[in-house]
Amino acid sequence: MSLPGDERATLTVDERAAARAFVARCEVRLSTIHRIAVGMLSGAGLLVVLPVVARDSVSGVLRSLLIDGVGFVDIALVVGVVAMLAVPVVALWLLFADLTRFYFHANHLGGDGRDVFTPRFTLTSLKLPSDELGPTARDQLSDSRNDPRIVELLVPANDTSRRRVDRQLQVYPGLDSGPDDVGRADGLFELAAATSRTLLEEVAKVEYGMARHVLRLRELVLRYVKALLALLTTALAVYSGDAIVVGLDQGQGMTVSGSVALAAVVLVWAPAVVLAVTSPVRWIEKLMRDDGAPSTAVADDPDLTHVERVSLRIAAVGWLAAAVAMVVSAIDDATGGQARAMGLAVLAGSLIAVTVAATSGRFRSLARIP
Repeated sequence: MSLPGDERATLTVDERAAARAFVARCEVRLSTIHRIAVGMLSGAGLLVVLPVVARDSVSGVLRSLLIDGVGFVDIALVVGVVAMLAVPVVALWLLFADLTRFYFHANHLGGDGRDVFTPRFTLTSLKLPSDELGPTARDQLSDSRNDPRIVELLVPANDTSRRRVDRQLQVYPGLDSGPDDVGRADGLFELAAATSRTLLEEVAKVEYGMARHVLRLRELVLRYVKALLALLTTALAVYSGDAIVVGLDQGQGMTVSGSVALAAVVLVWAPAVVLAVTSPVRWIEKLMRDDGAPSTAVADDPDLTHVERVSLRIAAVGWLAAAVAMVVSAIDDATGGQARAMGLAVLAGSLIAVTVAATSGRFRSLARIP
């Protein structure tokens, strides 16, 4: 297929050189962005190791609550411990979801009466811009693309590979592979989002793609930091709970004094984990204010504060369960005076921390966002 002969004349030699240099610069920038994302992917995998290491501590705490009879306090503490574990798990889940959305996008194959959407990798395949060659060179390139020796690099010349390619293309209605290997190769090019564009269209495409990458990468980095902070905060709480269980007599269930201590751990953890996951946004706000911003709207950005909104709700459930367990345990006749005083003091301090957090403008804005 030939292009109008005057299409190349729309750009001067200097303009064409500038467009080529810009596309090359963007490719380098995209490479840097993807190296950062790979670091997030590797780090997220390492975060999963910590719960595996702490599994004995978690099982020890839950075992002490579920053996030798299960009472109301035990059930409340189980809810609190499960909520405590749910925050880092949900944060990691959202992080992996962000990583998946960073590396995969929707590929819209429109035109010619088609409206087909296929998944594609974030980095598309490339074709030479359609206006970079003259008519003779374009015809030679078209002949080379149809050369069976080259086509077989993408579609191996055997029936097994052809059937595999046909099954892959037939999944998406409207993506016809054609009767021969060249048609199959064209279908795979479309799946790889390889489209012949002009040089200026390539410039516009890379501009939009760069903006999308940068916006998603900032969310990805923030969620990684929040997941790490939530995991570390919860790990400290789990290890503290395990120390309480180890201090109990072996083979026995949770005692009343142990219930007070474990409830205290959850009551301290709840405001601490909320403080931890909201810290990155506060750090960014402080940075902006230090640079002279009179006000910021970071806390109102739904994409940057999704982890906080989810964590607030989970932590609230854990805190309420632990508060109920603390009150019931504190008024129990078997509770010593010192344990009762310590438990009620922790409950009062945690209540003050939660009240201050709930009445602050930042947390109100987080709670309003759906």
